[in-house]
This record gives sequence, C-alpha cells and structure tokens, in this order.
Amino acid sequence: MKSFRALLLGSALLAACGESTLPQATGPVPLPPPDGGSSRCTPDRIAPFSPGWVPLPAASKRSISPEVQAARDRILGPGATDPTQAKLWWFGVASFVASLGGHLFLLDAWEIVGVHANYAPITREDLAAIAPEAIFIGHGHFDHAADMGYVAGRTGAVIVGGEATCALAREQASRDGNQDNFSCLVLGNTTEPARGTVQSLKVWEDLPEVSVLRHVHSAGEPADLATGSTPFVFVPEVIVYLQYLNTDPQEIAWFVQSVDDEGGFGQPTGGAWAYHFRKDDFSLLWHDSAGPIADGKPDAEAIQCALDTFPDCVDVHAGTIVGFGSLTSGLRDVRLYVEHSHPKVTMPNHHDAWAPAVGPGAESYEAGWRAEIASLANPPELDYLNDPQDYLKVRSYFIDDPRWKLPTPGSSCAAR
Repeated sequence: MKSFRALLLGSALLAACGESTLPQATGPVPLPPPDGGSSRCTPDRIAPFSPGWVPLPAASKRSISPEVQAARDRILGPGATDPTQAKLWWFGVASFVASLGGHLFLLDAWEIVGVHANYAPITREDLAAIAPEAIFIGHGHFDHAADMGYVAGRTGAVIVGGEATCALAREQASRDGNQDNFSCLVLGNTTEPARGTVQSLKVWEDLPEVSVLRHVHSAGEPADLATGSTPFVFVPEVIVYLQYLNTDPQEIAWFVQSVDDEGGFGQPTGGAWAYHFRKDDFSLLWHDSAGPIADGKPDAEAIQCALDTFPDCVDVHAGTIVGFGSLTSGLRDVRLYVEHSHPKVTMPNHHDAWAPAVGPGAESYEAGWRAEIASLANPPELDYLNDPQDYLKVRSYFIDDPRWKLPTPGSSCAAR
C-alpha cells in the first residue's frame, strides 16, 4: 500500500487542490435570514449541525501560561492577541494563524514539508507551542490538514470541520496517544447540509456568531473549454525545491502517508467550508478552495447568494487563487468568490511554492491575478502575498477603523 501511495504521489498532489462532504444528526432546519440584509437573494440559513455545542470561554476568562506567552512573543511578536486588532500570519498554502477579539486560532494546519522542508519559518511544533484555541479546517486534504491532529492533540484545540475531518484528526493524534485530548465542532457529513447553506455558530462566548458556508471544492470541467474558456498557464518555480530539499526519512514517510487523506486525489469527504468571522464593525472571510460557481453550474446560485449576503458584509477576504478550475476556466472561479463577497481588502493564497507543478510560487500568478482583480467593476484593495518573504509577516487591522463601517445599516455590500 505504501508503494502504491508513492507511485501515485504526483496525482495525489494535484488532488490536494479537489471536493467535499459532511456528519449525521438531525436534518437541517431553515432559519430566517439575518436582520438588515439587502440582496437579490435570501440565503438558506440552517440550524447548527452540532446543536449541543457549548461556546468556548471569553478571552477574559482564559489564562495563558508563561511558556505559551513566550512562544507567542517569539513566533508572532508581542501583542499577538491585542483585542483592538484583527491579525493574520500566513505560514504556507492557505494556512494562517489568526487573532480576533483576544482569541488565537488557526485557519488550516500544515507545515509545508514533503518534497521540500524549512521553506516557511514555522514548524508543527511551533503551532502547538502557541496553543491555538481552535483549528478551522476548510477541507481535509493533506496540504490543509495534515498537522491538525498533531496540534490539537497537544493543545486541546477544538477542530472545526466535517465529520470525516474530525475522524482524521483523531487518527493523526493517535500516533502519540492524544486522540482523546480535544473535541470537535462538527459541521456536517457526506450529504448534509446542502451546498450553499449557511450555519451560524456561536464559537466563542464573547464574539458574534461565525457564519459557515458549505461551498464546493475546485474542479476542472472540460466542458468549459468547449465554451471558449482559456486555461491559466504559468511557469512554476523549480529551483526552490532543490534549495530546500527534504532529506528527512521520517518526514518523507509521513508526507507519503498523508497524500491520500480525505480522498487523496478524489473528493475530500469532510466537506468544503468557508468561514466568516466578525468583531464589531470588522469581518473576515477565509476559504481554502474555490469551486465552479459560474452561472448555470450546480449549486452556483445558492453559493453566490451566500457570498453576497454575509452579515455586515466582508471587509478582509483571504482566499485561494489556485485550483483545478484554472486548468479549464482560468481564474474565473477564484475571481467569482471575490466578486460576490465584495471585500474591502483581498489577500490571495495557496499560490506559493509548496509542491512541484501545483505549487507554482506566488510570482507565477501575480500578473494574471492583478489583471483579474482590476477587471472587477469595484475592485478591492489587493494585498498580494509573496513567498517566502510574506510568511509570518503580520497583517494587522484595527477593529474600529472607519473604513469597515457600512454607509447605512443594512446597505448593500456591493455598493460600498
């Protein structure tokens, strides 16, 4: 089996860019849309899939050990959890350390190690040392989730994701006997909830509910070529893999074992999720895949509607610009996520040199993505991340910055 995995490594790497599924409890219960919404549509908002979830304590109730505080200061810099700011530290692919309202959490969890090593200045041991409260998983492919069980098992961080993602995290943590050291906030299973539906989850006592959209993983559709779509062509960086070549047998073995996580080069069985976080007037949307949501595609209308109507709009957007869709429809799909969420600031990711061929390096995408953003009717500010220089370079946003305010309560996000 191991040799089979190794033979399929190239295909599995491509698959890391794939699709989704969700847990079984009671069926979804429709909820009314949030007050003040104004849009061409009404999103399908449902009751939380895990109704028994108890919110995490307020930031004021948490005690941080001197060891954890020292690790945070060393890795992230002083004031990492300043409650007056929202902060993001990119550490490879679509993974971020995030701070909001005094809480520290992860968006995906993978130290980019496999074909190369030591490219990003952070390790899975560092991720555990800073003791995140939760780990939000966009989907369970290895390049997004291969270290979630390691970190959660050592810190007690809550895993937020699909049922299969939680099971995978426990399997990962079982290597060290830590499979029972954390809990899961389960979002769904293979069939429920439907794509395009939104759950509102009270993750923390002292922050507004997090809106979680089940969307669709990237996919290349040959039919797009027949309608005139043009593939996005890039020249991948290669030299970086020789400069940072991985020679650790243990790491190579773990990497090969992880490439078939949650479907390998098939569809991720834990679902594909986009998360919308809020604190006062500030909001952040993050997702680690971008599926085909052009008009006429399955579930496209519902997903577009949900992106259009997040409560209080989207201020900062951190989303992938790499996926299988680029093979058949260029940057159409990733552009549509920006176009429909109407952010003030957009921050691309998943475009760094993390794997040969599918990890092209940010420079390979920059000209094309800048042109794509400029083509929008009301383009957002583009904060283009480059690797490796932007790894762990903090992005800070003051919560009370006037630019996050809506002109009038309930006004259209598209008109900001």
